[in-house]
Amino acid sequence: MDAAQWWALDDAGARRSASSIADRLGVRLVEVRSHEFAGRRGPVALFDVAGARFAFVPGGRTSVGFDGARFAPTEGQRRSFSDRAEQLNVADDIQAYVDAMTSPPRTVVVPSLLVSVAAVDVAAVPVPVDDPQVVSLVTNARATGGGLGGSQPRRVESAGRAVAVLGDDWAIERAWLIRTPTHAEVVERLAQRGQRLLSAHEWEHACGAGASTLFRWGDVEPEGVVHTLAAGPHREANLFGLQIGQNPYDEEWTAEPAVVRGGDGGSMAHSGIGGFPSWLALATAYRDPHYEQWLRTDSDMLDRVLVRPAILVP
Repeated sequence: MDAAQWWALDDAGARRSASSIADRLGVRLVEVRSHEFAGRRGPVALFDVAGARFAFVPGGRTSVGFDGARFAPTEGQRRSFSDRAEQLNVADDIQAYVDAMTSPPRTVVVPSLLVSVAAVDVAAVPVPVDDPQVVSLVTNARATGGGLGGSQPRRVESAGRAVAVLGDDWAIERAWLIRTPTHAEVVERLAQRGQRLLSAHEWEHACGAGASTLFRWGDVEPEGVVHTLAAGPHREANLFGLQIGQNPYDEEWTAEPAVVRGGDGGSMAHSGIGGFPSWLALATAYRDPHYEQWLRTDSDMLDRVLVRPAILVP
């Protein structure tokens, strides 16, 4: 079933199709509902897969990527980019910049998938609350009065490599260690659960849901700082019901090693550049060749690795 066929279904038809998918995959159908995003409406089907929430993303022939030549920036976007072009060490040509920082337009055929509603951090490995590294972390934090939330911290961490969540009495409730996996390790872990990573064009299709605009909601970004603005179209579930492309710090690995989508590791925001270039990192087809080059050599330094598991729908 392609996206056009899925969106054309009435409520009863969408429920029948979703029920059939659940039966074939042996997962539980949670709900089927009508959903509106950025002026478009369609059915959303949500499933429970071993306790995790997945949404149906129909496949078929689709257009992904972006042509910077067709981008018609507002005066505000032009000013925002012009103010930062020198910092970026690029020409003051917003269309050329957008073209350089997005994947090329292309037509692809993608399969129908169940896709995780939220990205998953595969660098965080749960450990028992009596793990020696965790116990040492909490003991030191208590001795020095460290942690967050005043005298009774709820969460403590050590150099990004160990994390503990605490109760009011300092009892350790949950704990995990940060162990940055290789791309091959991530692929193997997912395969053991019958899941896989999205390819770059599958990710763009899942994010944009057929939208031809720069962002999945249109060509203009909201007013505000991209990584701290709590409300706006970037924080809403997209047309497929996915929480995706919400923060430039939350880039996601794809099936191609060192190729990420959904952010730039916070490069623009952290550097203080801000404005339109920072918002651009949430464009559906955004790609940062410089950040991807860094990943090829230094990805073992990451303390968080986000992926979006997917399951093929036969």
